[in-house]
Amino acid sequence: MTRNRPVLQLRTRITILVSLILALSLAVTGIMVDWRMARQTREALGERVMLLARITAAELVVREGLAGGRSREEVQAYAERVRVESGVDYVVVIDMDGLRLSHPNLSMLGAHFAGGDDAEVYHGKSYLSVAKGTLGVSLRAFTPVWKDGRQVGAVAVGILQSGVDRTVVSVRKRIALGGFIGFAAGILGAMYLGGRIKKILLGMEPQEISTVLQQRNAMLHSVREGVIAVNRDLVLTLVNEEAMRLFARAGSRGELVGRDVEEALPSSRLRNIVETGQAEYDQEGDILGLPILTNRVPVLVDGRIVGAMATFRDKTEMNRLAEQLTGVRFYADALRAQTHEFMNKLHVILGLVKLGEYERLQSYIAGGVGRLDDEVGFVVQRIKDPVVAGFLLARFASAREQDIRMELDQDASLPPCPDDAASHDLVTVLGNLLENAVEAIGDGARREIQVSLRPEGALLHLSVADSGPGLPEAILAQAFTLGFSTKGENRGFGLWQAAQAVEARGGRLAVANREGGGALFTATFTLFPGEEP
Repeated sequence: MTRNRPVLQLRTRITILVSLILALSLAVTGIMVDWRMARQTREALGERVMLLARITAAELVVREGLAGGRSREEVQAYAERVRVESGVDYVVVIDMDGLRLSHPNLSMLGAHFAGGDDAEVYHGKSYLSVAKGTLGVSLRAFTPVWKDGRQVGAVAVGILQSGVDRTVVSVRKRIALGGFIGFAAGILGAMYLGGRIKKILLGMEPQEISTVLQQRNAMLHSVREGVIAVNRDLVLTLVNEEAMRLFARAGSRGELVGRDVEEALPSSRLRNIVETGQAEYDQEGDILGLPILTNRVPVLVDGRIVGAMATFRDKTEMNRLAEQLTGVRFYADALRAQTHEFMNKLHVILGLVKLGEYERLQSYIAGGVGRLDDEVGFVVQRIKDPVVAGFLLARFASAREQDIRMELDQDASLPPCPDDAASHDLVTVLGNLLENAVEAIGDGARREIQVSLRPEGALLHLSVADSGPGLPEAILAQAFTLGFSTKGENRGFGLWQAAQAVEARGGRLAVANREGGGALFTATFTLFPGEEP
């Protein structure tokens, strides 16, 4: 059964809606702008001719010409020069009787000024007027001319109405062109926006997004990690089912969504994430005393922090799984090494039998048994805990297979561990340190590892030294950080696991470079709590 899609898809609806809004907005704006611009154009032209009239009226040749000190030819020549340079249609100088001293049409010189709107200028007033003169209807500015404190005439500067209309039409054309370009750009923008939104939504319609959101909510609440999210105000906006379970296990009850995260989870550190925008990965924490391993990241929208999210798991469960995996791997490697060594010896024995070298066979078996007895006897005599002793013997066999000389310190000793947990923790620490030492040695010329175990009351002093290249001084402090490794990605778990086991027993794992080369790992921690130090 196929799902019915809407007749108009999201992109089409966005384009139509934006186009309608844009067309209405541009139409209203265009009308208002057209009216305003036409008015402003006329006002600007009026101000222009008025300014030009005043400049002309202040000119000496005009004032003296009206007072009789200059000839009319000089006044006419000046007025025409002003008209041509300023681009107006006429500049007319008139005396107090209304007779023209200048005019574009020479036949009009000496005649009365036409239009009937010049009466006020003879009374010393400046003004704008629209009237029909000898050249046609025009917008003109009148201003009086003064000489020695008395009015001697006036100046009229005009632009024909057809010129004013052409200017207004030109402005309207530009407005119309701008509106058309804006509308076209708006249509293209609407189409782009619709396509962009469609792309961001992965081609889905709103109904499909709703379905996907419901599916993701179901998935979010089904994962085995606790997930919480807060907004910019540090108010909890999301708490999934696993988070609710861990909160309940820690003793927290009641609705969490809508509460302040620092009230519900004081150790969340989500405030720091929101304020700094710096993510924190694989960090240890607690929920009301319940140990967890958590990741915290900011939530960004368009590069702006709008909240933060944390995912977390019960650290006890993770440690249990990690310890199981680590122990199984170490024991498997040990068994594999013993099997290879045993098979190699069987091949040697079989070869000597086929060759009939029975004396050599007897000597080889006696020597191998003697060395094995010496090694086993040395370890068993000093290491009284059978789990640790068996583990060390297996590691010695694995080292021989890799042509590595692994030795137990001559003064080493270890009484039986008080319980299986202590044995397991000690094997975890030794196993990770020895594995790291083997990897550090690599293909070096010197291939040696020294192990030391020395009890002191309730404490155990442990050290593992290798002949590898050592650690760069710049990264010594980061050696026990979860995920940090110089050997590539998806590493950096073993030393962290060893450090965690040591710290859980009140100790501290340390590393330093040896003077003769190589690294020295040391730890002192409580292994025999019933003993007095």
